[in-house]
Amino acid sequence: MTPSSLLFLSSVMMGTMISMSSSNWLYLWMGMELNLLSFIPIMAHSNKLQETMGSIKYFMIQAIGSGLMLTAGISSVNPHTASNQFIISSMFIMSMCLKLGTAPFHQWLPHVMSSLPWSSCLLLATWQKISPLLMLVFITPNKMTLMILITAGLSALVGGVGGMNQSQMRALMAYSSIGHMGWMLTALTLSISLSLFYFSVYILITSSLMFMFLKTNTLMSQMSNSVIPSKVTMFYLTALILLSLGGLPPFLGFIPKWLIMYSLTEDNMIGILIILISGSMINLFYYFSMMFNFMLTPQQNLLTQAPPLWPLIITSTVTILPIMTLL
Repeated sequence: MTPSSLLFLSSVMMGTMISMSSSNWLYLWMGMELNLLSFIPIMAHSNKLQETMGSIKYFMIQAIGSGLMLTAGISSVNPHTASNQFIISSMFIMSMCLKLGTAPFHQWLPHVMSSLPWSSCLLLATWQKISPLLMLVFITPNKMTLMILITAGLSALVGGVGGMNQSQMRALMAYSSIGHMGWMLTALTLSISLSLFYFSVYILITSSLMFMFLKTNTLMSQMSNSVIPSKVTMFYLTALILLSLGGLPPFLGFIPKWLIMYSLTEDNMIGILIILISGSMINLFYYFSMMFNFMLTPQQNLLTQAPPLWPLIITSTVTILPIMTLL
């Protein structure tokens, strides 16, 4: 990592920390802007045309979201418009959903992630979601629960159906992220602690998978931009982590989903529960498709350089620990 990349990465983290420690929407906005302006150079650090175009798209979308958020914030303190709380809250939620890439504002996320290296995809799918989610936690009143649930249901379905038409691994991970955002937004309406728990598990599993893709040698196959495990052990670990990401019991990814399903059942919210489960089932379908693509790749075409040990340790912990708790 170059000194400039380290500097920008530190600024990205600092921007998020400013947002997390702020109690005023203006400081939250300033933290997100610092985060955005520091993340753009990281996205385009290699000067490749594809990455540059992706960073421009990302900047434009985030700028629109920031402008919408700033407009809503100014309107909330303007005595002439402060009475329209429903419109102001809706604008805040729309701006955060645009930044998060949730449905129906999701179209930019697969295109941007498809043009980025795995290191930038990792940050985009995990760290960059912290500030917008935090904003939703603090600014969303109870009367906006229906709007968030509609967005959550759409995200779960789009994350499943959209991924079935993709042939790029990065685009598949983008739609997977959209689907998980549906579960996170639903958890947000139930309990803040439950939402944070789901997000923590999501970060752990997604980071483990993308670290493996980042550190393992890859080979272009019939799936453009796909990733192929270079060892049999890596194949099995990749399969396990994909099953955990899909929420298949008894893996770690199932635990927060089970808690959300239990809470939805207790609150008699069966409609959104059916939508979330349907989206997850479709997600599992294309996770299995990814696994079959790995399995059917001829062994002689696989590169043989082994990945570092620490991603394997993380992956083993993520996949095996929940099973051990059942024994």
